[in-house]
Amino acid sequence: MFFNNNIKYRDILIFALIGVIGYKLIDNYDYFFSLLKKIVTIMTPFIYALICAYILNPVISFFERKLKVKRAISIAITYLMIVTLVFIILFFTIPSIIDSILNITKEVPKYVEIIQKWINTALQNERIKILIEQAGLLGKLQEMSGQIGNIAIVLLQGLVMYLLSFTSNLVIVIFGFLISIYVIVDKERLLKNTRRITYMIFKEENGNRIINFVRTYNKMVGFYIGIKAVDSSIVGIIALFGLLIVGEPYAPLIALIVGITNMIPYFGPLMGVIVAMTVAIFVSPMKAFVVFVLLLCIQQFDAWFLEPKLVGKKVGISPLGIILGVTIGGGFLGPIGMLLGSPTMATIKIYYEKLFSKFKDSNPRLVKEENLDDTKIGK
Repeated sequence: MFFNNNIKYRDILIFALIGVIGYKLIDNYDYFFSLLKKIVTIMTPFIYALICAYILNPVISFFERKLKVKRAISIAITYLMIVTLVFIILFFTIPSIIDSILNITKEVPKYVEIIQKWINTALQNERIKILIEQAGLLGKLQEMSGQIGNIAIVLLQGLVMYLLSFTSNLVIVIFGFLISIYVIVDKERLLKNTRRITYMIFKEENGNRIINFVRTYNKMVGFYIGIKAVDSSIVGIIALFGLLIVGEPYAPLIALIVGITNMIPYFGPLMGVIVAMTVAIFVSPMKAFVVFVLLLCIQQFDAWFLEPKLVGKKVGISPLGIILGVTIGGGFLGPIGMLLGSPTMATIKIYYEKLFSKFKDSNPRLVKEENLDDTKIGK
């Protein structure tokens, strides 16, 4: 009896301690959030190193297992290939992309004048003017016409700040890239220690579940992102040649945007087309229309032929499931979350099917495939 009372008092003490700690965390949330942010900033190169090692590990494993090359040589070949590929991309694409951005920047006053002329021409048409007045947009349009220059300057300033931020982040990425070499060299020991810690914290049964979940998720992420990267690269190359053929002056920049945004399911291709049209419309409305039709044809080719051939039905998620995963992932983690939305939903589907299979086995009368139609459920 005395032992049971001790257990009860111990539980009360634990709950009280948790309450005090929770209160202190909430009461000093500014300090703890700033501390957490500082820790994340310090750990950012190591996070990039883990991501980089995760991406390059399949390539190194291919050299090791398929070509029977030693670990050190496999790592050297892989990193040499990546450095060479990045150098080639930077050498051939970055100058033209920078020229495109500089040309757009120089043409901003001209673009502002074109937009003001469009607005003034629209307001001179009596029918359009009456419709705008009835909609209560006349004052807004006149105000916007006078502020277009200021808006353009703000956007350019934001672009400059983003480029500066990108430059500082690039240093961290390079540092993380170098650290990833040591991560890959010490891969087996890291995985072994991670597995041990998992078992120590969650015990054997729950530890096995967590490890199996991570393996399944790793498989889906590796499959989806790898195939999608190949698909988006092909789309970007096709877009580049197509834009060069139609004479788009900012073809490399637009093709790069189209290839990157194509990584995001459903929303990505639309974003790429909108950005391309926005850039092309200042060259001429007809050019924007041609670019729109070209990119729309390329996206349809990708949606109906290329992606099904590459991906097939291996991911096995409905369009609604993909859109839901992309929306939720983007809301929490931004572009990375949108990219991980599809493999996350695919992993959830795999575990849902396992749970449903167990439920069906234990409830054979309740769950029958031939009774799962709406008419019988309605009865």
